[in-house]
Amino acid sequence: MIQKKRSFFNLDVAHGRALDQLAALKPEQVAENAGLIYDPSGRFWQLQFLGRNYRVAYPGGKIFDPEGNEVPLYLSILMLHYLVTADGKPLTGRWISYRHLPGGDIYMVPFQRRAIQPFLHSFGRQPENFCRAAAALGGIKGPGGGVNMIIPVLPRVPLSFVLWPGDEELPSSANILFDAQAPSYLPTEDYAHLPALVIKEMEAYLEQYPG
Repeated sequence: MIQKKRSFFNLDVAHGRALDQLAALKPEQVAENAGLIYDPSGRFWQLQFLGRNYRVAYPGGKIFDPEGNEVPLYLSILMLHYLVTADGKPLTGRWISYRHLPGGDIYMVPFQRRAIQPFLHSFGRQPENFCRAAAALGGIKGPGGGVNMIIPVLPRVPLSFVLWPGDEELPSSANILFDAQAPSYLPTEDYAHLPALVIKEMEAYLEQYPG
């Protein structure tokens, strides 16, 4: 018997598991825990991701962008993980590094490769463009040193992008921080991937509006 080829990194397996988990939950409770609006007549949630409204069907779990297109598998998994993980605990406003997330040490190398390095590559010498692109995604200035913009990615998942621009003598450095309650809304591994989606959106904005 010919076996169906699994997608890269077994994304189809992760997707199927998330769909099963979602179907077993009460939609009104999901909405309350994740900070969403649930439409019982249409049987879908409204989910904001980087300022755009998506629709998530219940119980099937298909997700559509504002233009009515079904979202890519990779993004669908992240959104489904948010819905099935969210437990409604209030955010703390206290920022922690990736390694302080549960099991974060295990994923530090992927996090550096997928998040910090692309952030530095795109914006290490362009703090003004970073601030402009982050603001276009709903970002606001954050506290502390460096150039800090807090971007609301999902309703209860803000990310704090912090940049220390370099010059001829010192290289640029950066960090991406998470609310201390972040484990209540996504698995740690997803937080290694999520910043890359934000960075791509900032890059796309600057391509469209170079300034």
